[in-house]
Parts: sequence; C-alpha cells; structure tokens
Amino acid sequence: MIRTETVKLSSLSGLAYKQKLTSGGAGLTIITPDDKAAYTINKRDGSTSPYGPVNSAVFTKRAIDEALELTRGLPYKKLGNVTKVYEDSHFDESPAQAESADEITSALVIESAEYKGFIAEYTDKNDKFSYQLMNRDLMKFADGSSVVGTMIADGASDGDISRYIVRSKAVSLAGSKSIDDDFLTVFIETFDSMNTRSAFKELGAFIRAKKSKSKR
Repeated sequence: MIRTETVKLSSLSGLAYKQKLTSGGAGLTIITPDDKAAYTINKRDGSTSPYGPVNSAVFTKRAIDEALELTRGLPYKKLGNVTKVYEDSHFDESPAQAESADEITSALVIESAEYKGFIAEYTDKNDKFSYQLMNRDLMKFADGSSVVGTMIADGASDGDISRYIVRSKAVSLAGSKSIDDDFLTVFIETFDSMNTRSAFKELGAFIRAKKSKSKR
C-alpha cells in the first residue's frame, strides 16, 4: 500500500494517514479504536468527499481538517494497511504489498533514487516536504539552463519545459543517467497528490513569466 506515515489526532482518539487511491489521486483515512472513515481529496481545492460510509458524528469537519493539515507534505512510502487502532494509539498493520499495476508503478517510483533524492533535498527542519524549497531550486536551475532558454526561444510548451526541468533535477539528485516518460509522469503525479494543489505551480508561473519576457 502506498501511504504516508500515520499521524496522531487531538480532535478525536485516532490516527490518520494519506494514501494513493487505486483509481488515481489521493485519499485520506482516519481510524479510531471503534470506527474507520475514508475520503477522496479533490486535487484542485483540497476538499474531501466520503469514500464509502462515514459516521459524521464521529468524523467531524474538525477531525478531517486536522488530519489534512497534519498529513500535508508527508512523503509517500510503501507501508501496510492500518487494520486496528488501540486506545493508546499503537496500531496493527498488515504487510505492505502492491495490489494493482498502478500501485506497482507507484511503488517503483517511491522506492527509486530519484524520488528519495527529492525527499532528502527538499524536506524541511520539521520533517515535512517543502514545496517552496523545491520550486525555488527548480526555478534557479531553470534560470541558469541554456537548454531551458533554447526551449523557450523555440516555443516549447509550458508542460514540456517543466517536465525537462523536473527530469533533469531528479536525475541530477539521484546521480542516475535518465528516466523514461512514464516514470516521469508518475513521479510528477506523486508529488501533486502529496499536495492540495499542483506541486509545481510556482515553477509553472515562473516558466510563463520567462516566456512572456522573451517575447518583448
């Protein structure tokens, strides 16, 4: 199962973690000693929708908001499913295993040197992945790249330029030779699903600004 580490909630006696859904995107799971609730997370605005039956009297908006906040920026790992939570907040966990082709692909990404390189490079002092640190570094790389300059001059799309930048930085941090297009797509989607909006939003705005400037 591809999920984040568990976090302890103060709004109720229970734990929460974020997981990648087999249908795509990110989900949120909250477990108490007596109940469990799951939610899908809207990538555009970070809002949640129940994923199956939910006892709203137990799983209040306050608990959901707290779970979202505490899991924001936590990196994904290949971990087992939390099957039972006890009053003292320790829990039982099933063995980790990929259950579908999509999960196998995601597992290959999160266990890769490229993913681990990004996590190590851009994790802040609070052990949260920092999108600000990542975007600043990617923009710095883009600003000094002659290849990016040529792509802008040649009219390359924003998406192609962004993918080149992310691919180049991932390869550089991992000390690897290259990554293929399918891997890169899942790599980018993984960071997107860790966030409530596009993980590379600032980079995209930076690229658009550079393209606009080059036309003057």
